[in-house]
Amino acid sequence: MLADPDQVVDLAREKGMREEDFFHPAHQIIFRGISEMRESSQAIDPSTLLAWLTDRKLADAAGGPALISDLAAGVISVFTAKTHLEQVQDKSLLRELQQACAQIVVGAHERPHEVQTILDEAERDILEIRGRRETKGVLRASQVTPQTITLIENLVRGKGHYSGIPSGFDELDQLTTGFKAGEMIVLAARPGVGKTALALSMARHMLRQRYDLEKDDFVRPGYNVAFFTLEMSAQQLMFRLLSSHASLDSEQIRRGHLSESQITALRGVAAEISDLPLFLDESSLLTIGQLRARARRIKKQYGIDILIIDYLQLLTSGTSRGKENRQVEVSEISRGLKALAMELQIPVVVLAQLNRKPEENNAEPALHHLRESGSIEQDADLVLLLSRETASGETESSAEAEEGEPQPLAANVRGFPCKLNIAKQRNGPTDRIRLLFQPRFTRFDSLPREAR
Repeated sequence: MLADPDQVVDLAREKGMREEDFFHPAHQIIFRGISEMRESSQAIDPSTLLAWLTDRKLADAAGGPALISDLAAGVISVFTAKTHLEQVQDKSLLRELQQACAQIVVGAHERPHEVQTILDEAERDILEIRGRRETKGVLRASQVTPQTITLIENLVRGKGHYSGIPSGFDELDQLTTGFKAGEMIVLAARPGVGKTALALSMARHMLRQRYDLEKDDFVRPGYNVAFFTLEMSAQQLMFRLLSSHASLDSEQIRRGHLSESQITALRGVAAEISDLPLFLDESSLLTIGQLRARARRIKKQYGIDILIIDYLQLLTSGTSRGKENRQVEVSEISRGLKALAMELQIPVVVLAQLNRKPEENNAEPALHHLRESGSIEQDADLVLLLSRETASGETESSAEAEEGEPQPLAANVRGFPCKLNIAKQRNGPTDRIRLLFQPRFTRFDSLPREAR
């Protein structure tokens, strides 16, 4: 780096070299100095580096003039810089693996009753270490063009069908052409408006059938769906799904007011749902690292096509910076979820809460109402904001009753008209569509055309 800082420092950055990759503390300080000098376009040689370190009272910690002179004199050839950088990173990787394995052994010894937690932590730590070396480089146009042409040809062959996974709501799917691999889709609303109900309604459509390009026909079952329910148990989620699928009043089911024919119908629906490729994870208090580890495992075991997470604000980052600042923590979680979608090459649908501003002003939800962080709207490829309409057609950001709770009789019969605002779409138009929330069945349906 001292012999040819322009090329070698830039190469180190490109390969993701970190200060911590150097074992000796003095070498860490020297690397930091060279990197910051390069960042500010300062001339770099042994004397300017020593002056930089002296100004910051770091010269002694960096070994002083003697060590810097020895390092400069010890350069054999800049042509082998890439090999030397890789060796430094390899040794750093091995040290991190040793440390991670030591922590696993300590955890297994001190917490033998927390087997699953230790397993999740071990998987998270190993995958995080591996992820640091998996960086994508520059691609020539010739490498990307054939894949793009193949994608376009498939779109032409499947003309009339959506290129992504359809939500089951035609107006939404016509605007988005379905949820696509690598996308982070955020579905946000105030509590009680119906985030979970809408996510379940989408999952129900996805599970039923999917379009097979080779057969040019719809096949059953549909897409493999993983649902992380951080707020409620898997049984509570299944309760809603059964009510929705069977079109049976959830309040009647809860009270046990069912006829023999209704129970028979419910058993039939339960058998049908049991055969669908739905995978539920009811773990609570997950960190983003634990969730990503679990998602990778589910993807490997079951080949899931889409992941739904209910909901973002119940996750933690697990980092010290995140613990000190909630906005920083939500930003780390949001970036982690987008990275997960890119890594697994599946759509990740994330439910999120809006802050109280729309409720206080009785205003339509907007992107800046996403709770606790602006990073969510930046990372998301698609943002859907859900709100209910009043009798006059105005927006009502939150409802007095929670999803599935008893509603007034008239509302129970007619349902609630709701507005779904496509507030952001990275690769398509924005618009608003109307849906009908059926509180009796905790289900969303497309609004009949005559009611629009």
